[in-house]
Amino acid sequence: MANYRCGMAALVLAAFLMVAILGCPSSQVIPEMKSVIDNFTDRAKLAALLQKYGEPGVVPPELTVCDMAKPVLSKAEEKDGISYYTLESRVEKCDQHSETAVGTVRIFAMGWKGGKIVKFVWGGPKGGKVEY
Repeated sequence: MANYRCGMAALVLAAFLMVAILGCPSSQVIPEMKSVIDNFTDRAKLAALLQKYGEPGVVPPELTVCDMAKPVLSKAEEKDGISYYTLESRVEKCDQHSETAVGTVRIFAMGWKGGKIVKFVWGGPKGGKVEY
């Protein structure tokens, strides 16, 4: 019986640690943000979605000038009634704007309220400074 309790306690602890380490951010993502993430690698579709969901002047046009990898959601939080999603995406190709950007990882946050992007914050490139 003692071995069973010890084994069960270890299993519960392992499950708790997995959730703590991996988190569950994808379950918190609103459908509109999921659509942006899922279509991120297609610049035309991404531009159309940002036009559809973005409040005028909020999302910078630089977000669609380079081919970028599907972003990884690194953080999801609620602040002042706005759902913020922090994303990281690697620049795959950027011939016409900045070849030096290729290979860098861009960090940015989108703030959503009422199904619209109401805030956008560049976190800059990860590990360096590259201009478009």
